[in-house]
Amino acid sequence: MQASYSHSESKTALASLGTRLAAFALDALLILTLIGLADFFTFSSDDTALLLKPERMLHVLLGWLYFAGSETCSAQATLGKYLLHIRVTNTANQRISIRAASLRYFAKLLTPLVLLKQLLTEPYLTRRTFHDRLTNSQVVLR
Repeated sequence: MQASYSHSESKTALASLGTRLAAFALDALLILTLIGLADFFTFSSDDTALLLKPERMLHVLLGWLYFAGSETCSAQATLGKYLLHIRVTNTANQRISIRAASLRYFAKLLTPLVLLKQLLTEPYLTRRTFHDRLTNSQVVLR
């Protein structure tokens, strides 16, 4: 008796931009709630400086820890992504590294500009956004 093994390539479906935006909206709601609580319980050194307060570094750190930490954990998703049944993987469908997750987080600032340029110059939008292509990652359906 002879056993043979054939490796089947499982094709994963990429999440739509609408689903990704809905997940980001849920995550933004959670992060803004946490930032509001952090602002309430911290003392400001200068109330007139709205964007240049030292506490803003705490907000960036909180957002980075939330997004990068939750995308590299075993769930591979933030709370919003988890609720909408999507997760972040690399192109080999494995967990992304903390370095890739950190780069994804900070590159998200440029993604709306790239999407706008793409919308104006090309008739279609790809499902892999700028920060995904930059870090060799993808957001797939679970």
